[in-house]
Amino acid sequence: MKKILSICLLIVFVQVSYAQTYEELINLSADYLEKNDYVGAEQVLKEAMRKEPGNPGNTLLLTNLGTVQRELGKYDEALISYSAALTKIPKAIFLLHNRAALYCQLNDFENAMKDYNSILLYDDKDIEAYYRRGLLYLNMNNMPAAREDFLKIKDIDEEYISSELGLAMIYKYQNNWKKAEEAYSDLIYKYKRNGSLYLNRAECYANMNKNKLAIEDLSKAESYGLNDPALYVLRGQIRLEQYDKMSAKIDFQKAKELGANSETISALLKKCE
Repeated sequence: MKKILSICLLIVFVQVSYAQTYEELINLSADYLEKNDYVGAEQVLKEAMRKEPGNPGNTLLLTNLGTVQRELGKYDEALISYSAALTKIPKAIFLLHNRAALYCQLNDFENAMKDYNSILLYDDKDIEAYYRRGLLYLNMNNMPAAREDFLKIKDIDEEYISSELGLAMIYKYQNNWKKAEEAYSDLIYKYKRNGSLYLNRAECYANMNKNKLAIEDLSKAESYGLNDPALYVLRGQIRLEQYDKMSAKIDFQKAKELGANSETISALLKKCE
């Protein structure tokens, strides 16, 4: 693996050597991004900024660099890139969204909240910011504030799904499974082919001991292309309750393949023995 990576970097080095101008390096970075070659794109973007450190276009390059570094899992470096770009254009809403999402990945919810507050200060009709901030309030167990943000979305655009999704999640956080099930049923009536909605309603059914309905919803979610480890964990748990250990084991193994927490899955697999 290291040998392959070294060869790739060598190819990038050769191509960068031939790219003489700032504009040529930008075009080369775009080629790498189009091919999802984030290693190459990172190197070329850095080289372009080194070539002309005072170029105003570097703000956009810093933004692209931050996104590339996120894709590479270099979260701390991505944070530096986004923050550097924001020093140049502090009211750039798209940049604040990117940094807020990154803060959430780093579990730094306090700074994510600050960025969403800034976005809404600059644009009080930004639906995505209300939704994301509402989720943060949910995480902080501040239900009134979460509800206010989700209802604000409805005021801006009555048809926007995230308002109803947010309100349904509040019911889930409060363990009000009946109200949550009704909310997801209303959503499913409007969006019949959304697998995620069936998964969420299945969770409600499972907590109401309506396992047959839960299994039916999980099958629908799967048929609509949902490939979420939570689907297989939930179905495995239901099948385990039904003493179908063989089927439960298959579901837990599938969840593990999709990235479910290995410790959680190991504990569940032991129950299948």
